[in-house]
Amino acid sequence: MDSFLDDFDQIAREAHDRYRAYNPADLLELDVRAQAACTYAHMVAAADRRFDGKPRVRPLEIRGLKVWLLDEPNVVIRLKKMDENGASRRYPTKQAKAFDAGKELPNLPMPPVRLTIGYHLDRTGTQFVRSQVARPEGRSIAWCAAIVAQEDREVGKPIWIDVTKQPRFAA
Repeated sequence: MDSFLDDFDQIAREAHDRYRAYNPADLLELDVRAQAACTYAHMVAAADRRFDGKPRVRPLEIRGLKVWLLDEPNVVIRLKKMDENGASRRYPTKQAKAFDAGKELPNLPMPPVRLTIGYHLDRTGTQFVRSQVARPEGRSIAWCAAIVAQEDREVGKPIWIDVTKQPRFAA
């Protein structure tokens, strides 16, 4: 799986950079939903370019849900804008709910691990904070890992950091 982390990071960064390169006057007219939709479209295009021709990766579209099946680690991924905990903010479609819950989807061999790959922005929604990989379990997130950018990595250190939100216990 580690061999794909750089791809995941670059897909998210390229998509956000491409969106931020829009004319500033156009950026002012786009609300949060439009920003996420534009960035998502750039993420899908970046993923298609990056994974095209890789024998271990198969793109699938299941009732409008675009996913990529990574054969060797037996993982299926989807792309999303996320909060700091790895959860997506938009109203999920029926297919997205089924994906998150690990339910059977047409043309998707079972049982691959379902992961969401995405990006987290700052509070203003303009600055890229990090790329993330999350493991959804229904309405909750089992774990979330921040991908350390290549330029920030140290030799011998992990290339991802656990950023899973820890549950609070009542006193």
